[in-house]
Amino acid sequence: MEIKIKKLKKTVEVKASIKNLKKSYKFAKNMAEAEEKISEGNDELVLDYLDSIIELVSDIAKLSKKEKEELEELEMEELMEVVSYIVAKLQGASDSDIKKAKENGEVGLAQESE
Repeated sequence: MEIKIKKLKKTVEVKASIKNLKKSYKFAKNMAEAEEKISEGNDELVLDYLDSIIELVSDIAKLSKKEKEELEELEMEELMEVVSYIVAKLQGASDSDIKKAKENGEVGLAQESE
């Protein structure tokens, strides 16, 4: 499947493999658990949370060191759009599904496909 990361001006071909699907579900589960704990103000968890986002995007999109650095220059909202889009695509959402979800105000589906 093709994944467009507009924030990095990059389009990558990503295999919708079981391995990548498992990564996306594990990531989503870990993020849900981390968000609950982050509200308690644990700085170490915040750093782990951000690192895991960067690592997932870098791994799935096969980013170079320079592209990874560019990813780290994004604002939090932009980074969340990128990772949400990638996870949604890996879990079977089409660009039109993502666009409809965005139009309906559903949280968690990114705007990268526009």
